[in-house]
Amino acid sequence: MQNQPFPFLNEQVVERIFASGELTREDRQRIQSMLLDESIGEHELSLVEKVMSGVVNGLLDVLN
Repeated sequence: MQNQPFPFLNEQVVERIFASGELTREDRQRIQSMLLDESIGEHELSLVEKVMSGVVNGLLDVLN
């Protein structure tokens, strides 16, 4: 059994992302893992959309 290196996105993680104004590499990896999971639900997709909207609208800086 393979462990996921990053837990999936949740409200607390999204709040931290917006509070810091930064999307880290770890955050991006977490989102990628979520999108690759076939069992992702509507709630998780809405969290991803919220973060991506923050990037597109210039509210979040994407860090390397």
